[in-house]
Amino acid sequence: MPATQKIKGPDGRIPDRLPDGRPAVSWERRWTEGQLPLWLVATAGGIAVIFVLGIFFYGSYTGVGNSLG
Repeated sequence: MPATQKIKGPDGRIPDRLPDGRPAVSWERRWTEGQLPLWLVATAGGIAVIFVLGIFFYGSYTGVGNSLG
């Protein structure tokens, strides 16, 4: 097998670990490479969580259920 070819599992995926136990992909590359960078997904998810919480806080001060009026 050529040195440049990666070992693939039966379903075509590259295994997580090399035969000696080291990670197949460094942690730096896991955060910056791929279809969509993980930092971008995490940032979008965090903004979405803050937005949804903001809607709940807004609803607690306006409309049905507020205790101010």
